[in-house]
Amino acid sequence: MNRAFCNACGKLVEAAQQRRDGEVFLVKDCPDCGTTETLISSDAERYFLKRSLDGDHPEPSGCFLRCLECQRKNQPSFIFLDITNRCNSNCPICINNTPSMGFLFEPPIEYFEKVFEHFSHYDPKPVVQLFGGEPTVRSDLFEIIDLARSAGLRPRVVTNGLKLADEEFCRKLVESRSTILFAYDGANPETYRVLRGNEKHLAIKQKALENLGRLDGAKVALMSCVAIGFNESEMPELLKFCHERRHFIRGVYFMPLAQTWRLDDFDLKPERVTNEDVEIFLSRCFPDERIDFVPAGVLGELKALMQCLNVEPPPFAGAHPNCESMYILVSNGQEYMPLSRYLRCSTPDFVKALLAADARIARKITQLESSAWGRLLAKLGLRRGYLALTALLVIAAALRRNLRAGKLLRGRSVGKLWHLAAALGGLLRGVGTREVMRRHTTWQGVFQIIVLPFEDTPTLETERLERCPNAFVFYDPTTDRVNCVPTCAWGQHKVPVMRRIAGFYGQSVEV
Repeated sequence: MNRAFCNACGKLVEAAQQRRDGEVFLVKDCPDCGTTETLISSDAERYFLKRSLDGDHPEPSGCFLRCLECQRKNQPSFIFLDITNRCNSNCPICINNTPSMGFLFEPPIEYFEKVFEHFSHYDPKPVVQLFGGEPTVRSDLFEIIDLARSAGLRPRVVTNGLKLADEEFCRKLVESRSTILFAYDGANPETYRVLRGNEKHLAIKQKALENLGRLDGAKVALMSCVAIGFNESEMPELLKFCHERRHFIRGVYFMPLAQTWRLDDFDLKPERVTNEDVEIFLSRCFPDERIDFVPAGVLGELKALMQCLNVEPPPFAGAHPNCESMYILVSNGQEYMPLSRYLRCSTPDFVKALLAADARIARKITQLESSAWGRLLAKLGLRRGYLALTALLVIAAALRRNLRAGKLLRGRSVGKLWHLAAALGGLLRGVGTREVMRRHTTWQGVFQIIVLPFEDTPTLETERLERCPNAFVFYDPTTDRVNCVPTCAWGQHKVPVMRRIAGFYGQSVEV
């Protein structure tokens, strides 16, 4: 059973997705208010195409969003951790609404020791994403990062980027080896004047990105809020901007703008933007191509292949198909091009081919476990290598059937054959894959695009939350326990939780 919040009274009620006139609505059936609905997709075809790629998962149990009482059964692969609610920007569209909390939340270092010690026992260990407020306003940010690393966790810092305009601070953050998620909404000052409350911040952010570009080892992904009437038409320029800085900008997370503020605080009622709107805006950058996003969690369905190749599950593994979606762009050295140019089939069909390959590998694993041949390989210590080789051969077969090798190789006609032979020879001689690709193919790097559901209360549905592989986490000092809340449900619980924690540590609960 799926549940969502009634648009009229706010109660959690039964809900279902309804396809109508090419769109998808979340229809809520409230016993008190009757039927209300919210648009959740502007393109039903894209919405349900992603559902067709979903694996075999249990039916939703009918969650009641009692997240603070619930003991999550799935171990989070990504954890989000609020380290402050102070901010040096306080954007009026902020999903965290930190200016309106009315109290200071900035727990002491021992709070983070408890959180990191708890997750240090996980296998595999989750990635930890430091949130706020603005994490860079904490004077002990680097101590927190060091604590995370000492617990075996890989830190990521979500920042508005303003402090990175300071060269010394920027250098220290890069040297901390943290992945930096940098909020950048394009190059239109009007976007920053209205949505971020300060058009001067654009120049400061651009200075910060210049600083990052001059430093070796910077790992950056942009986080870009998409708002109709502000920056949806700027995607071609944003992709060009990222390509020129591809040595350090690895991808972009697009977040559809959702109204999470009170109109009394900020008088703007924007047009609703859905994930599929963002996908369509991106498609317009390549008018001659069909750009089909796939669920970011679908890679986690390749369980047998990951087992054979000893690959850790990706962070969105298991997520609902209508949560995060993804697409890959490929650099040819001059610009980014869609992955579809290298495929004989559509992106969803290519994913289906990989899923079919994974199913074949799973059957081979089962057969091997019960056969004399499998027992012999295990006794000789060769079973893992045999499975890895088998998986690589299956992947190679899928690529051979679906990849346009001619588009991939440099040169023309006979020249392509020469580059193919040179590439194979290089690999056999031990030349690195990246160098072989640079010399002999038009594939000069990849750029990952993720669309994140920037959810507000009217779009929350328990069907998706039950499968969330990621969580906001907090340490409750009154119970001495670390708790997890599904990412998009955190907004329903965070203010009272953070207020209680702030009070325990003697911080002012009213500012």
